[in-house]
Amino acid sequence: MKYTCCLLLSILMINLGYSQIDLSMEWEIQEDLSYFDSEALNYIVNDEISQLEFIYGIIVIHQGEIVSEQYYNGSSVDQIFNIWSVTKSFTSTLIGQAIEQGLIENQSHTLDNFLPTYGAPYLQSVTLNDLLSMSSGYFDSFGYPAWVFATTQQLVWMPYTGPGTFFYNNSACHLNSHILYEGTGMTPKEFANINLFPYLGINDPDWLSGYNGINDGSASLKLTLREMVKLGQLYLQDGYSGDNQIISSEWIEEATSPHATPYNWWGFINGYGYLWWLPDYGGYLAAGYAGQFIAVIPELELVMGTHSLDTYPGDAYTPLLEFMYNSIAPLFDLPDSNI
Repeated sequence: MKYTCCLLLSILMINLGYSQIDLSMEWEIQEDLSYFDSEALNYIVNDEISQLEFIYGIIVIHQGEIVSEQYYNGSSVDQIFNIWSVTKSFTSTLIGQAIEQGLIENQSHTLDNFLPTYGAPYLQSVTLNDLLSMSSGYFDSFGYPAWVFATTQQLVWMPYTGPGTFFYNNSACHLNSHILYEGTGMTPKEFANINLFPYLGINDPDWLSGYNGINDGSASLKLTLREMVKLGQLYLQDGYSGDNQIISSEWIEEATSPHATPYNWWGFINGYGYLWWLPDYGGYLAAGYAGQFIAVIPELELVMGTHSLDTYPGDAYTPLLEFMYNSIAPLFDLPDSNI
């Protein structure tokens, strides 16, 4: 059995073209950039993206190593920032871990299996799958940061219509944190400090908490850019950090498969998974307010991350995403990705 497991892991590493990197360690920097058009990448990063007045940082990871990293407008590699709704993809991962550890029921169960109902009949109609895919049918009753301080009773009694239709909803998404709290007996941060963060080299990060100490399931996790993109690399590596598989490949496939059809904010989103956006370009995208992004394109073994000024108008999203998908990604569409 041990030989079989080792053989399967070796095959997985061969398919990726590089070893599963230990994400608890610092990123390695690829010194040999001769295998792709590094001059074009340098121009995009230093001469084009640098002109975006809202940009703070960009990092490009190919085959598990940094091939480009640049900071702008007074930012630096050590800057910690609110990753906003990229937090949702971390929350989704924690839900997956709790399911796989048998601490909560799977996503096909209705919410009355996870939360005290407080007499709210709607919990018997909406599933965890609905909640994770922004299709719960709840109205978004609380602004930021009010949803973090709302009680479980207030959240489950939000007005609702019926499940099954995509509606981007921070208040309902925060119920995932309450589910983690009820099922694990820990706050999301406490659970992550044991099961996720150490494997990503993240040490007890700042994460806004409210009612019962429950951390914000929709936003407010604060990380460096290098820390943030490790979640994308974890998914690219089928849930492995080194030899430790902390989330299954089955969950990753499920979480990054379409479960809802979202409205197309940026003109190229065709699906929504479990708190991951699914672009036309392939792969999956964690997206936070004003331009905090993790873009993963497994076919290219590519992870890209950005940090942006979070007070810039909403149109900041589009030019940055266009640079990432239309300009940077094609540079890694190589004849043979195994170098």
